[in-house]
Amino acid sequence: MTAKPIIVVAIGGNGICPSEPGAEMSFTAQLVHTKRTLWNLISLFNHHQLVITHGNGPQAGLVYEQMISTTPFGVVTLITTSQISSAITRAYEELIIENNLQGLPPMEPVLSWVKVDPRDPGFSNPSKPVGQQLSADEVAELLRYHPEYLFTNYGKGKRRLIPSPQPLEILNLADIREVIEDGKVPVALGGGGIPVFLDSYGRKEITNGILDKDLSSALLASSLAAEKLLILTNEQGVFTGYGTTVQRFHREIKSSQIKSWLAEGEFPPGSMGPKVEATLKFLAANPDGQVMVGHVEERAEKLLDGSAGTTITAD
Repeated sequence: MTAKPIIVVAIGGNGICPSEPGAEMSFTAQLVHTKRTLWNLISLFNHHQLVITHGNGPQAGLVYEQMISTTPFGVVTLITTSQISSAITRAYEELIIENNLQGLPPMEPVLSWVKVDPRDPGFSNPSKPVGQQLSADEVAELLRYHPEYLFTNYGKGKRRLIPSPQPLEILNLADIREVIEDGKVPVALGGGGIPVFLDSYGRKEITNGILDKDLSSALLASSLAAEKLLILTNEQGVFTGYGTTVQRFHREIKSSQIKSWLAEGEFPPGSMGPKVEATLKFLAANPDGQVMVGHVEERAEKLLDGSAGTTITAD
């Protein structure tokens, strides 16, 4: 195992491509956007062992609409993982060449399979927003052909809700460890990983769901005994009273306070909720660890030194 301290960096799907209405979704556009995201991390690669994970929400909705409706949604994660990890790796290589950076470790994508429980209540209560933000007319058009679809308000429009079970086990954790031991940066758990059931013979069956990348990233960070979990979002950090007249930003928080706020319904399930749940899971498994939640456009060193974002630690 590497001697460098491990930091798992969870990049939201919007760090690769925005979900705003009309946002361009081409590979080229994603490459440009991803380079901006990675540039904010570039100072960390030489002195830390980074493990990059990423969401796929904006991309997944678009891909799914091009497939037959009976396709398990986990297949969409399989497809988008290949596309997004390629964009991340290419963006990283271009940054190195364009800025004449020396000695940075290579990246290597790792296709990640994650075990879930077929009885998970998340399958009957869709909660994960995917796709771009849609107008009322676009939602109405989709419901004409798919009346079973569920949507939630998000930003300037609505996004579709998909079942999101809890990640239980990263089945190919050894592959991720091997990449680290080779001195490379794994790009793993794309879209939270490909959710699968295991049958009585141990065979994988891709499920009709999408994993939350922060919950999966917390599981990975715990499994790797990471020092830090860095969650990059579209927000400056953790707020209470978000969107109200009593909105308050928090620079430092203890896990007990986060747990209390979560129980009070402070954090919505489709946005900050899974991030603070992931935080609690990681800190429970690794009480000496730290979680930083911050904006994807913020310099990572500022998030790590506490001058930006929110730092969360165990009591």
